[in-house]
Amino acid sequence: MAFQNNNSFYGSSGSGIPASGNQQRLALDNLIRRELKVGDPNDPKQIADALLNRFKDDPRAGAITQEARGLPFLQSANVQALMPQAATSSDAEWQQAKDDVERDLQELMTNTLLKDVTPEIQGWAQAIRFAIQEGGNSARFALDPRQRDKAFAVRRQLGDYARLARLVGALTPTMSATYRKFAQSLDEVSAILLVMMGEALANAGFNGGRFLLQAPYSELQVRRDAAIYALRNLVGSTQEAYGSNDWPRGLDAYRSLFRVLENQGQGDLRTLLVENELSRTMDELIQRAAHGRAEGLRALGSTAQLDLERFRRLIIIGRQAVSPESPPLTAFLESLALFTDAFEASGGFRLMRIARPPILFYGLYGTTTLQPADRRLLDLIIQRGLLADELDCYMQCGCTTDNVRCQIILDKILYDVDRAIDLYALGKDEFGQPERRAAAYSFLIEHFLDSSVSGFDLNLNLQGIQKCPLSSSLSNSNPNQPGILETIQDRLRPSLSIDDQIRRAVTELTAFATAVRDNLNNNNLCTVDGSDLCNEINTRITTLTTDISDNSVQMNNITALFSAVQRGQARLRQNQIDVVPPSGLDSFESFLGIIQQELCIQKAMEERWGNLVKSMAPNCYGLDDVFNMLGRLVDGAIALVSGSTCTLSVPSIPPHFETSLDSIVADVDRIGRGRPNFPD
Repeated sequence: MAFQNNNSFYGSSGSGIPASGNQQRLALDNLIRRELKVGDPNDPKQIADALLNRFKDDPRAGAITQEARGLPFLQSANVQALMPQAATSSDAEWQQAKDDVERDLQELMTNTLLKDVTPEIQGWAQAIRFAIQEGGNSARFALDPRQRDKAFAVRRQLGDYARLARLVGALTPTMSATYRKFAQSLDEVSAILLVMMGEALANAGFNGGRFLLQAPYSELQVRRDAAIYALRNLVGSTQEAYGSNDWPRGLDAYRSLFRVLENQGQGDLRTLLVENELSRTMDELIQRAAHGRAEGLRALGSTAQLDLERFRRLIIIGRQAVSPESPPLTAFLESLALFTDAFEASGGFRLMRIARPPILFYGLYGTTTLQPADRRLLDLIIQRGLLADELDCYMQCGCTTDNVRCQIILDKILYDVDRAIDLYALGKDEFGQPERRAAAYSFLIEHFLDSSVSGFDLNLNLQGIQKCPLSSSLSNSNPNQPGILETIQDRLRPSLSIDDQIRRAVTELTAFATAVRDNLNNNNLCTVDGSDLCNEINTRITTLTTDISDNSVQMNNITALFSAVQRGQARLRQNQIDVVPPSGLDSFESFLGIIQQELCIQKAMEERWGNLVKSMAPNCYGLDDVFNMLGRLVDGAIALVSGSTCTLSVPSIPPHFETSLDSIVADVDRIGRGRPNFPD
């Protein structure tokens, strides 16, 4: 195997040939400038002062300073006794939650009624203990994006086990309470993980800042080096000669880019094509991050976007400056984009809203009041706790088949609310993509409430199923006193402020809906499944037009009209009538696509839980009917969003160039049919 050397003193990462003396000297000078922050690497006094400043906390540096003053070199340092770190409230709660999980696991593994599934529960125990350990370790270092992402992944994993425990418990007679207590303990651990992540940000002094790095601090140096190597490849200083048949695309692109920047009055960007200047700028940003500490991140939050403005201008201009396209230039611009992406603000600052009581928000944790999205997050957390309390008592009225099915659906909604809380905790905008994904779960609640009113069969055509008995605290048709489910649905669907883009898209949607309605009406196709689709579209158009005049669009009005239009368009296509949608609908399709994708992910997950539950729960209530019901719930929510179904996306691999050439020249298909020696 060939030796791979990534040392910057060598000409390339793929050869062992040392670079020239000038190349080594340049790399060493850059290293000294970057690490010691000196202007002239040839000045020994600057280097000596920088070394003393860098290692000022080292006793040997202090001894050297004492010796320069004429004092003895060796001195004994005063040793201060370190106070033991006091346990915080979350530490005590974390230990209690772990103990609760252990006791519940022990109860499940030793219960005689569950002796047939003891190996499965032991598998749960092993996976859950490992997840809790990893989640706790990661949550304490939530300032690091990688550790924060890992803690959220563990929280979701524990949520999956909690929902599985509730599902198996609902299907196992006499053991529902035991399984639900175990799920409750897992919820405790998951909740404390959020609090620990918020405390990690607050304890680091991240009180007023809203800037978190996209990439870990340790990765910034890697991205910096990638940009430097790409620049060397572009300007031809990698000490690799072009082959006799190689075109000098890098040099040609470098000359063209240099000339374009001069002609367009962007001469200041040419400094980024000099290795010393590029490395100095990136090193200064990395140094300002202060190893990912809170002070450094807050300093970066107020300066990074201005310092990186030159990078972004060079990327925009450079991508359209050279013809034909040059691989070395593209690699350089992409490496710059990768470096700048690391300094884009990341979500996660809302975790402090969870970890700290609201009374501290004024002054201590930010100079602004709570944003509407922050308030929705706190409301969701409160309503989630109320919903869990209600559901723990739901089946006390009796374990009938209908009650079990309703319990399973309600437990799924509880699980979905946890996922919505995670998405809001990771969000940073008022209604960005994480918040839109969270809104997808409101359609599950809507479909459940609509189905439970008419009898909760979800189109299963099962006989004798009664509507779900929901208390007024869970669901209340009175808009002045909404139940928990209506409140959660309302929080997940905020009113959208009208801007030019939304106004234009709504106008084009209503125009397209009018065209679909007219075509349906003219061809006598309005009746679909016994309902008047034309009248429905007309009503939805009126409602959405009223929203526009009120400068606040309700998201369910958008989805209702879009769903009706999709069904109308499908009806027209069945009769070979095509209505071309306007281009402005692309924004709506991308907006609703996020919601539909989240629901499709849920559907795919539900389809894979069947065999697992069948191995752990008795078939007392019809497991196939239960999972069909769950699938129908998600399908109904998807229909509310877009009026369509989930489509499986598979990669489309292009044919090999020989196959394509064979098809063009000899009319041979992709499996070889058409060649003389192809078997009949």
